[in-house]
Amino acid sequence: MLVHAGHASARKFFTPSTAPSYDAVVGITTFGRDAAWKREILKVVSGHGPVLDLACGTGILTSMIRETGRPVAGLDFTRDYLEIAKDKMGPLFAQGTAEVLPYRDGTFDAVVSSYLAKYVDVSLMVCECLRVLKPGGIVVLHDFACPGGAMRSLWNAYFAALRLAGTFARSWKPVFDGLDSVICQSRWEEQAIDAMQKCGFQGVAGRHLTLGTAAIVVGRKP
Repeated sequence: MLVHAGHASARKFFTPSTAPSYDAVVGITTFGRDAAWKREILKVVSGHGPVLDLACGTGILTSMIRETGRPVAGLDFTRDYLEIAKDKMGPLFAQGTAEVLPYRDGTFDAVVSSYLAKYVDVSLMVCECLRVLKPGGIVVLHDFACPGGAMRSLWNAYFAALRLAGTFARSWKPVFDGLDSVICQSRWEEQAIDAMQKCGFQGVAGRHLTLGTAAIVVGRKP
């Protein structure tokens, strides 16, 4: 298994102690925007063929995809999160990393991810997505983005409040203390667009959501 700084951050954040409360915490700390961002992903990948959900975690996005009637598989490297996902939906999931996907070429009509790109080698992941997609298939990467301008002051105040909350929610303290640095040091959007173009995706485009605090990057396999 590949190991680098992004993996180290993910291992520190996504632990057995955070897994049981993840669904509630992500909903509360994003003020409900998590569900809205995931619905944006679903709009982009509308169709009927099989979908791969990378870094599926506890299966929030996977569940939303399955509710549309599409076949879906989930991949994550955190066993405790996968166990929760399996309890929800059964054996749809595999353990592994997005840089080395355990699937055959041309398996999926769409590959999606939410909150993954800042933790991985984006170039490796994007080329693996191209490999496992069918011709005409689409990849959609979603993650936080570091806002600028006046929104940056609100962002800093928000994370200051989260760090204070971490003194009470001890299992989440490493996340609340370090997540903003991981996000703002990441260049995942630029890297994803560049990697998609170099790997051969067409129609590559990115857009920001919610005042620049999140982004989606999309590409289609020829």
